[in-house]
Amino acid sequence: MMVLNFVYLNRDGEKMKGLSMLKIKEILRLKCEAKLSNRKIARALNISHSVVNGYTKEFALTKKGYEDIISLGDKEILALFKSTRVTESKYPLPDFAKVHVELRNKIVTLTLLHEEYIESCPNKQGYGFTWFCNRYKAYSKKINPSMHLTHKAGEKTFIDFSGKTVDIVNPKNGVITKAELFIAVLPASGFAFIKAIASQKKRDFIDAHVDMFEYFGGVTELLVPDNLKSAVTRADNYDPDVNPDYAAMARHYGSAVMPTRGYKPKDKAHVELSVKLVQRWILARLRNFTFYSIAELNKEIERLAPLYHDKVMKHLGKSRRELFLELDKPALMPLPATRYEYKEFKLLKVSKDYHIQLEHNFYSVPYQLIGKKVEVWFGAKIVTITYEGKTVATHPKLLHKGAYSTHHEHMASSHQKYLEWSPGKIMNWGLTIGTETAKLFKNIMESRPHPEMGFRTCLGIIAGGNYIKYFRNIILTGPTGAGKSYIAQAYANKAMSMGYSALYL
Repeated sequence: MMVLNFVYLNRDGEKMKGLSMLKIKEILRLKCEAKLSNRKIARALNISHSVVNGYTKEFALTKKGYEDIISLGDKEILALFKSTRVTESKYPLPDFAKVHVELRNKIVTLTLLHEEYIESCPNKQGYGFTWFCNRYKAYSKKINPSMHLTHKAGEKTFIDFSGKTVDIVNPKNGVITKAELFIAVLPASGFAFIKAIASQKKRDFIDAHVDMFEYFGGVTELLVPDNLKSAVTRADNYDPDVNPDYAAMARHYGSAVMPTRGYKPKDKAHVELSVKLVQRWILARLRNFTFYSIAELNKEIERLAPLYHDKVMKHLGKSRRELFLELDKPALMPLPATRYEYKEFKLLKVSKDYHIQLEHNFYSVPYQLIGKKVEVWFGAKIVTITYEGKTVATHPKLLHKGAYSTHHEHMASSHQKYLEWSPGKIMNWGLTIGTETAKLFKNIMESRPHPEMGFRTCLGIIAGGNYIKYFRNIILTGPTGAGKSYIAQAYANKAMSMGYSALYL
């Protein structure tokens, strides 16, 4: 059997207790046949007497007898009661579309908007604050049922990629690559930044943010990316680890990163909706195009973007661009004086020659940091080295492999007592192999700007077996029992590990 629930609305349009149709018929029976008062009916059915009053008034307005109503079906009774309902409002109704827009301003509250509503009513008589809040809540759910949050202007930027890629054809060989679509949304206005980039890798991802900030003309307090690797190194609903390169970019612009929680779609409902709309308004119009470069694709996206931004939204009566200029633009933080240069981060150990090795080149640090791990930030032009939060060295980025950048003040010749290795120790080690090896080590150290810069090469020759590769002779000398045979066996084992044969005579 199907049971209908009937919801009674009072004269102010407020929802009252919902009753089943069986209980509504029982109210009518007790009223018409048992002749009970409304309060006795309420006690008998364990409901509020005001609810009983409402249903009996609705019954009287139908101008039908009890028998006539009971003979109808449940749906017919429901339709009959609806047809008698008074829809005229007791007071002027608020403009909830305007309220919804006003609430996106950081300093505006429902209390203030209710006070302004009362001020606008004749004789300052209007609906109460509770009614106002409940009606606005119902309105906000109706226009956007999947997102009940009200986002403040200038507070957040939601960031994601479109799941759909665009083919880019190489005009020379016809090879097809996939361009990713980067989408960032300001939720208060729905205004979006859309750009095609080569990949979701960190460099492309961060460069897209720099272009995004310049497009918006300002910065929001928070960046809310999805949990992709370029933004988050370890996802966690409560304490995610943000990629340090991404966090550095955010710090440059005075913003902070707050990734969305996994499996919480409401956290990023605005950007998900915008992704769908961008696909419909822009990607759908590009489906029959052939692009030969990402720049060509972005030019076409720029041409189509106004279709999305300038379309008037029916439930608000304004376009996304109008809302952006009215709400988000004034609330954005200003751009910094300099554009952010993408930098990568590495944690590197300082070698015995007080240099770190970065991308096959070498950069000096103060000799006191030998053996320490330092933080290295590097971009296309500058290498910055820090230790315990303090910058200890800055170098121009070297372009040719094997090059050295050494600051004179970092050299440690006058402080060799602090070093485990010294030119003399390297030479003595070379002499244990042979005089030719010692001469080679001497030439290497003399050819460097500073002897200690040759340590790495000399140690590599010994440890890496380069003396075998270059067919150099090794003469081991020393008194009986010094371990010459043992060392010779070690060299032989090294040679055999490199694919050579060894003969013990």
